[in-house]
Amino acid sequence: MLIIKRCNLIDMAGIYEEIRDIRVEEGKIVEIAKDIDPERYKDAKIIDANNNLVTPGIVEPHSEMGVREQIYRHEGNDSNEVTDPILPQLRAIDAINPTDEGIRVARESGVTTVVAGPGDSNLIGGTFAAFKTYGSTIDQMVIEDEIAFKVSLGNTPKKAYGNRDMMPKTRMASAAMIREAFIKAKEYHRRYHSDNPPKFDMKMHSLMRIYDGMLVKFTAHQAYDIVTAIRLGEEFNLNYTVDKCSEAYLIADELKEFNPKLVIGPAYGGKRDHEIRNRDTIIGSVMEKSGLDFCISTGHPTVDISMTMVQTIMMHKKGLSRKIALEAMTINAANMVGLGDRIGSIEVGKDADIVIWDGEPLDYYTSPKMVIIDGNIM
Repeated sequence: MLIIKRCNLIDMAGIYEEIRDIRVEEGKIVEIAKDIDPERYKDAKIIDANNNLVTPGIVEPHSEMGVREQIYRHEGNDSNEVTDPILPQLRAIDAINPTDEGIRVARESGVTTVVAGPGDSNLIGGTFAAFKTYGSTIDQMVIEDEIAFKVSLGNTPKKAYGNRDMMPKTRMASAAMIREAFIKAKEYHRRYHSDNPPKFDMKMHSLMRIYDGMLVKFTAHQAYDIVTAIRLGEEFNLNYTVDKCSEAYLIADELKEFNPKLVIGPAYGGKRDHEIRNRDTIIGSVMEKSGLDFCISTGHPTVDISMTMVQTIMMHKKGLSRKIALEAMTINAANMVGLGDRIGSIEVGKDADIVIWDGEPLDYYTSPKMVIIDGNIM
């Protein structure tokens, strides 16, 4: 048992900078109160937060952590199986290295849950996994072994295959090939649940789950690719997010029509090619002012996970409010990936993923003073 006293709590569920105590048992939050008496719990470990700000652990909603390792450029890069543009049967969980240096860095940065998946080179690249940032094996760490599909639009699949004189060479071909796969999966799904099931097809057997509500993560940077992602998501009535979204702030008014769920970022860092030339940390404040539903991602290792707070601070300096900034990194991110019932806020019944900060979280000089994951002090 663990009791954390004198938390200046921001719980992402209605409490905003109020002094509370938190009691944890078996990795879960079991009590939040103004004054929990430690004398009632003789076996409890007591931590004094000393009136420091306390928030839920940060959730990274889109990365390649452990699949494309932070240090090893070739040996530790399993993110792109560039042998076929349509590979929904691949699973990131089979490639995640739990000793990736990025996982330790994430934990030390206050990131307690990571969603990691394939890279951008395939049109349909396989599935993401969600895991906690501590443990010896991925099986110990995992929350959901397959939480979402990766679907990529834009220049990267075109380069990966078009340069080899293969489809897709154009955005027209990219959308057509994704659409064809979705149509085939829909028919496979229909027949699978009929009296005349189809011959087993591993690709379609995996992909058909999008018609049972499994999340689809469309990756798109430029405005017209974002619109294509929405077009596909709406056409097939999918549970989907649009991720990265570098130019979403340029079409914010147009996005209101569909009010898609947006995973924005990385918004901070180099503008290494044409596709992200309009990347700007102004995106956070524009999303907030437009009333759009969004969360924040580093896309690690595109931007190193250690820059999690720096990126959000840059958005805050360009007008993103403190409250929405913190929600975008915690409860909004958890909700976007379907884990809001378990993580993302400090509430009774949820996982005890808690960060005690040594100052104001949206300040360059602040760091986590203590990180707690599933009730374990890291």
